[in-house]
Amino acid sequence: MNDSDIEIRTYFARGKNALVARGDFSELYASWYLHRLDYGIDTPPEVEDLGRDALAAVTLHCASRPWGEACAWTIKFPTPRANIFAAGDNNTGSVVARVVTDDAALIEKGMFYSDVVENMKPPRRSVVDFQAGTVFEAVEIFYDRSEQRPVRFFRHDEEDIVMIAAQPDCDLEWLRGLTNEGVQALDQNVELSLLEKRQFTFSCGCNQGRMLDFIAPVFRREAEGLFGGDTSLTVTCPRCGARHVLTREALEARCAQETDPANPDTL
Repeated sequence: MNDSDIEIRTYFARGKNALVARGDFSELYASWYLHRLDYGIDTPPEVEDLGRDALAAVTLHCASRPWGEACAWTIKFPTPRANIFAAGDNNTGSVVARVVTDDAALIEKGMFYSDVVENMKPPRRSVVDFQAGTVFEAVEIFYDRSEQRPVRFFRHDEEDIVMIAAQPDCDLEWLRGLTNEGVQALDQNVELSLLEKRQFTFSCGCNQGRMLDFIAPVFRREAEGLFGGDTSLTVTCPRCGARHVLTREALEARCAQETDPANPDTL
């Protein structure tokens, strides 16, 4: 386990038939902050918590899902106007988040888009609308409407987050009546059986090669329009906001290369 990794523990609440996932996100939040600092990504204070909560929620969600699954969420908020992107991959234990405010459209209600890929199965998408002020509330609505089961989020501490998701035959009255105080004493009042320990780290995986492949189709169609007379352009990763400088020479070389099927390098 690296210094930047965090551990998520999942438990089964016996007698309540619920899955409990919990983690301390201080290291993950720090990694996200340093990532933004490295790339000069400015996140307005009023949406900072939305990004932090999305990072925590998608990590806890992934910890409760099958090992071969990867998911990506786009959560659009009308107030404050922001688009939140969060993704996690159980194959690599990587999670990522990004907050976009500049290009966020004016909308009347929130929209939640979930894209899931599991092993070799075709990707599937779910879309729900919501009226909520926080990421945790939006995820709870998504679970209720798309997953067809309730989930609750709690703060055991400021950066210690707990997710409790209903399983078959869950005691729904108990779950819906839980409070932060009840979660503080959960291990005293409910028998919890440890299921798994999983490690997650903040990592996008974007790099120069993947960005070249991402832009190459556009370059083939309209190279002059893409560069506008310049010798390089800056491409922003849609997943994490990292900025990559691509030169015309590098794109020409990439387009001239034959793709090696044994070593694909795609975004």
